[in-house]
Amino acid sequence: MKRIQKKFTIVGNWKMNPDTVGEARKFFSAISRRAAKNSKVAVVIAPPMSFISILSGKKIHISGQDVSAELRGAYTGSVSARQVRSAGAEYAIIGHSERRAAGDNNKIIAQKTAQALDAGLRVILCVGEIERDNHARYLREIREQITTVLSNLSDKKKIQWITIAYEPVWAVGKNYDTALKPADIHEMTIYIKKIVSEIFGKKIGLKTPVIYGGSLNSENTQMILKEAFVEGLLVGRQSLDPEAFGNIIEYANDLS
Repeated sequence: MKRIQKKFTIVGNWKMNPDTVGEARKFFSAISRRAAKNSKVAVVIAPPMSFISILSGKKIHISGQDVSAELRGAYTGSVSARQVRSAGAEYAIIGHSERRAAGDNNKIIAQKTAQALDAGLRVILCVGEIERDNHARYLREIREQITTVLSNLSDKKKIQWITIAYEPVWAVGKNYDTALKPADIHEMTIYIKKIVSEIFGKKIGLKTPVIYGGSLNSENTQMILKEAFVEGLLVGRQSLDPEAFGNIIEYANDLS
């Protein structure tokens, strides 16, 4: 199957890294230089909340790593979607596997998604199974993760501001030989678009971007971008390596 040329979205999730403002600026500056040379790619960086307001670049979009399910109030330690937007972010990652492991269920993720969209943020909605089974129960798990969020959108037009990130938890930390193969990722991309199509119709379902995250490294990113028919990648650890992350951006640009 011949790849249809498209603009990839490459998202770097820094998680709770780096330690200092100086390091954050250094990494961001280096990535910005690579992004400027590869303008066909949409590059998104999700730094810790404390760094959002100090990082800005014409070729890089900023994302929050999470938002509160609440609008405002006595929620010590929480950050609202409006605060994330006001700090300078354009995106928010919602439902990341690490947030789900910390207690976020589908209902909370639906609430967070609604808050982010209402605040004017684009949403990167993470979905994925904890483990795979021979009875395909994991497919029902993914369906529920998606439908709980999308079926509760107050404004159905806001689906256009959502990118779905397929992030199979069991695949995180796997090596090259045991990680998901491009064909498997492609199958899940089709399945995810099918679920969206059932809610919003085939036209919107096919247009909804699906990106992949899970044990991405220099060995497999090129092959996944070329053969898995995803619209981008959600990169963790390697997004803190400007050289490695820059290479991913460059390869995506060459395919666009």
